[in-house]
Amino acid sequence: MKLENLEDNKGCFVCGLDNPEGLRLQFRSLDGGKKVETTFIPAPKYQGWKNVVHGGIILTLLDEVMAKAAQYSGFHVLTGAIEARFKTPAIILEPLRLEAEIEGVKKKVVYAKATAYKEDGTIVAQAKSKMVLLS
Repeated sequence: MKLENLEDNKGCFVCGLDNPEGLRLQFRSLDGGKKVETTFIPAPKYQGWKNVVHGGIILTLLDEVMAKAAQYSGFHVLTGAIEARFKTPAIILEPLRLEAEIEGVKKKVVYAKATAYKEDGTIVAQAKSKMVLLS
């Protein structure tokens, strides 16, 4: 499949409304479109250790919120690289707020950063990504 042939069929695992197994998250634009956020309440099926959200789920959420920040900024992208730092465990059934913003664009790369927070503002994880601009 060629990258220029990618299409949204509403089946995305994180945001696709037509994916019955997906998270179906909705995103909000903040600061006039400079930031994007969403909230996720992790069900027990997303645990790794008992009552702790699996790190892969958190990384997936961070990736998606950064991609949405790019999309809301008018960019059509695919993640090329992502780096994350986990600070404290997220707990099952406790809401997570995820926020992302675009840091810059150079040539064909969009740079973004994201943070996952607990309700009390504690940072769960932070990530940075390099997303490739699609033609």
